[in-house]
Amino acid sequence: MFTAAKPVHYSGKEAQEYLWLNAETPETSACLFAGSLLGNEIVRVRFLHTAYPEGLRFDLVDEQEGTLPYHSWIVSTGDEAWKTSLNDEKAQAKIASYLRGFAYGKSELRWTYSLADSENFYGFGEHTRAMNKRGEFLPLWNWDPDMGHGPQTGRMYTAIPFYLRISTTTGEATGLLIDHTGNVDMDLGHANLSETQVTIQGDSLTLYFFAGPTPADVLRQYTDLTGRMPLPPRWALGHHQGRWSYYNEQQVHEIATQFRERNHACESLWLDIDHMDGFRTFTWKSEAFPDPARMTGELLEQGFHIIPVINPGIKADRGYFVYQQGLAHGYLCRKQGGDLYMGTAWPDDCNFADFSRGDVRKWWGDLFQGFLAQGLAGSWNDMNEPSQATMIEKKYHKPVAKTFDDDVMHIAHGENVTGSDGPPTLHKFFHNAYGMQMARAMREGTQRFAPDKRPFVLTRSGTAGVQRYAAMWTGDNSSWWEHLSLAMRMCLNMGISGLPFSCSNIGGFWENCTGELLVRFAQLGAFLPLCWNHNAVGNTPQEPWAFGEPYESAYRTAIEQRYRLLPYLYNLFHEASRNGSPIIRPLFYQYPDDPAVYEVEDAYLVGDALLTAPICVEGAKSRTVYLPKGTWIHYWNGKQYIGGKAYEIEAPLEQWPLFVRGNSILPRGPMMQFIGQRPPDPLTLTCYMTEGGESHYTLYEDDGNSMAYRQGASGQTSVHCRMTNDGAEVTIEEQHAAYAPERKEYEVIVQVGDQSHTRRVPAGQGKVTIQLPAVKKA
Repeated sequence: MFTAAKPVHYSGKEAQEYLWLNAETPETSACLFAGSLLGNEIVRVRFLHTAYPEGLRFDLVDEQEGTLPYHSWIVSTGDEAWKTSLNDEKAQAKIASYLRGFAYGKSELRWTYSLADSENFYGFGEHTRAMNKRGEFLPLWNWDPDMGHGPQTGRMYTAIPFYLRISTTTGEATGLLIDHTGNVDMDLGHANLSETQVTIQGDSLTLYFFAGPTPADVLRQYTDLTGRMPLPPRWALGHHQGRWSYYNEQQVHEIATQFRERNHACESLWLDIDHMDGFRTFTWKSEAFPDPARMTGELLEQGFHIIPVINPGIKADRGYFVYQQGLAHGYLCRKQGGDLYMGTAWPDDCNFADFSRGDVRKWWGDLFQGFLAQGLAGSWNDMNEPSQATMIEKKYHKPVAKTFDDDVMHIAHGENVTGSDGPPTLHKFFHNAYGMQMARAMREGTQRFAPDKRPFVLTRSGTAGVQRYAAMWTGDNSSWWEHLSLAMRMCLNMGISGLPFSCSNIGGFWENCTGELLVRFAQLGAFLPLCWNHNAVGNTPQEPWAFGEPYESAYRTAIEQRYRLLPYLYNLFHEASRNGSPIIRPLFYQYPDDPAVYEVEDAYLVGDALLTAPICVEGAKSRTVYLPKGTWIHYWNGKQYIGGKAYEIEAPLEQWPLFVRGNSILPRGPMMQFIGQRPPDPLTLTCYMTEGGESHYTLYEDDGNSMAYRQGASGQTSVHCRMTNDGAEVTIEEQHAAYAPERKEYEVIVQVGDQSHTRRVPAGQGKVTIQLPAVKKA
């Protein structure tokens, strides 16, 4: 039962917040509305309800100008960063227009908003079913789903309480963030087709409204608030290989040798739980890995980085140093009554670190530094929803709770409610932030160990803001054709949720893959932001050569396209780090005015120049592809297509429908077995032109490894191509004063249809203009 709450009395302004009171029933309860204008594009509304008007919640408005007036795990930018051009009267009026639809229940708060027929909803992190969530009910609560998730699965590993709302008739977009790390129930026209509802437990509901008006504007505004992905090390953009498990050093070396001898590009090998001593995190199984530092050094000489899995469950073993330290210093989670919380995970009985606390995060990050000193290159954070291992249930034939009890207490900043970690809170209000704060601990620990190197952290779970700390993957998928198409939709919605660096396991994690399915997964994964082949014990191995020919060659071809286009991909990562734009994009992101693109969920854009349409049906040799308005060039044969309609495109095993937008310039590097094997020389600049067309592209470059780019150590190469009656005029302008790439030569290709001309140009000239003869399409 909910009671509507309306702002009855405007009581003035404190700091940057405008305050309204609801005093309809002051003897039993009261409500406070606190609104802020963050710049001219973001409105924050806080709705607070308490049974006692003099209670603590009414003291949350900070009297000091320029500080965030409440604690948030999600928001990274404080109020002091925001300036508005509106005076107080206009700001108050603008905020007041958002103070509608709020209501309170016994222990819940709700916000209701009317829907138009033409509105679609995207984002929300990781969910099954269609990309557009209109008509669905979504419980936003991080969860380790049962094996074989599908349309029936309501909760997944990563819930993001953010959506992009877009009108399919006008193309106008707005956004909403619910700043809450407990459960958020989202009803998007499910119970009532004409309204959406947001419901949370607790006495404070904080909403951020983003004005748009384009999808790109909303993502920029949202990531202005929640933070952006830092640039990863360049090697993280390559191809990665894992398995549960590579059981010993000999097996790891054998896999590495196969990659190099078979001429498959690969950057890293990943070690799952069997590298540990009895599943104890931060340990090695000494008989299988007797000298980790020597092993990692030998593999690095071959171009391989080693990445171990890190689980949050700490075996309750008094002889285990992590348990000893956690117990002695009070770092472990306790129940509200004070007892240690005991859970069940891979090592059986476990305790868990309280990642709400800064001192615990520092301890955990410092523990990982021992692995870094042995040469490990990054961390892979698993089971951090937090999850209780379902394997234990099967082993002991007893039910196991899937996550922490609601009354586990997170101490955070103790009694200091204004501290950087906020006040103590129950797990049911902190739950979705647990995995993010674990990832934060790993990133910050890595930065302390090697301040000048870029960390690589992968996490299975997180919430809004996790992009500041880690990349993500979609968890334990299956070797099913349905999961191939599902991976595409999930990763696209992750990008719309502000998480640009994501992937799904190539080939699927559970079940047995086939050669054809592995190739089609690789063709999808070749242009996902992270490219990682990984599967489970007991299933058919699925390294690139596992199924022989013709599958091995087709897999190699897919990954080689990624490596050749790494300069283009790295440019997209740089853009994402600057403005929050997704690396892979649904078609509506770039073409919101095209009504047809809202039905397309089986193809995606890589940046704005590439359109990839993976094959998601077993045995298919062709598929229908809708091309947005404009001219598109077939990547494999150069044929031109006029957009705004669908085409049937052939797709033999070794190829898949891949298109370049007309009048685009794609930078390519030479093929390598691992990134950094040799200088990226020559740099190939392919200008995909139409007759009379013109194009401009700016390539960003830095050393790919260090943090020096943050001090401006980067270079740019601008390329301009203009088609004339006499041919093509191409200008290359280098801005390499702060960073000069190792390059002697450019290879310039101007392609019109399936015809092209090539010219080699020496690098280092600053600015040069060349003429290429006329090219006529066939």
